[in-house]
Amino acid sequence: MASDPLTEPAVRTRPAVRRRSDLRLLGAVAAAYAAAQLLLAVPGTGLGWDETVYVSQVSRDAPAAFFSAPRARGISYLVAPVAAFTPSVTALRIHLALLSSGALLLSLWLWRRLLPTPVLALAGALFAGLWTALSYGPQAMPNLWVAFGSLMAVGCFLRAARAPGDRRALAGLCAATALAALMRPADALWLALPLICASAVVPQWRRPALPAAVAVGAVLGGASWAVEAELRYGGVLARLHRAGEIQGGLGWHPALGDHLRALGGRTLCRPCDVPWGQPVTGLWWLALPVLVAGGAWPSPTAAAPARGAHSSYPPPPPCR
Repeated sequence: MASDPLTEPAVRTRPAVRRRSDLRLLGAVAAAYAAAQLLLAVPGTGLGWDETVYVSQVSRDAPAAFFSAPRARGISYLVAPVAAFTPSVTALRIHLALLSSGALLLSLWLWRRLLPTPVLALAGALFAGLWTALSYGPQAMPNLWVAFGSLMAVGCFLRAARAPGDRRALAGLCAATALAALMRPADALWLALPLICASAVVPQWRRPALPAAVAVGAVLGGASWAVEAELRYGGVLARLHRAGEIQGGLGWHPALGDHLRALGGRTLCRPCDVPWGQPVTGLWWLALPVLVAGGAWPSPTAAAPARGAHSSYPPPPPCR
């Protein structure tokens, strides 16, 4: 049966119109995040000690500070385009604020085929409104970038798991895992392990390409750290041992209470033996598991429409 030529152009334009609409909404969230950083977090801030160590590795005007075993050079690579040409802290802050806003936009964009765009916009706005996100956005610190890499990796993993032919999702999974490993190899391990285990446990996700993409990304991102470990410490295990000595020992260290007290606004809490003076600051954090469980609980009545609503393929044109 021949399709109606008058209907086909309209059908083809629907995905493009939807992409533009989604980009405007998610772009507005990212722009608001950038504006909030530039207004609230950038003015009048100097470099902290950890930032000084990272920036000095690529700065043209300062000698490289001692780079200890636990650190990775990912954030130094990120600031290099600015730090190599100007000592201006303000320029560095603006550079990182714009990059982190772009990373937020990309992270949300990768989830478009999985969740409704208004839900993503609300989630992005809530995340961007946290003081930790605003504080770390323009900082030369790896914390936020591990979070972005993890969010991108999980989104790409789910897309690749649902659509075996989505090669771009596999490439994105590999790149996002590499980003997390480049920033903090140890943190990337705790990202990779659940993804690899999920691909083995869930029957529909048992495809070699999924764990392979995660493993390749982790290896690529952690390669520079591993090479440096061989050259400076005599091997990866020796560097891990030295990193453990510096950080207080590798092992089981439950720190829930420390993190809870740190929510009062302390960016460094070591040792975190201060009293929990403002319990209200931790209420949202304690509510997160309940909210996540509620959001993850599937609705039987909405499951079928949701699958069709987020399809990336337009409906077929009517036949005559």
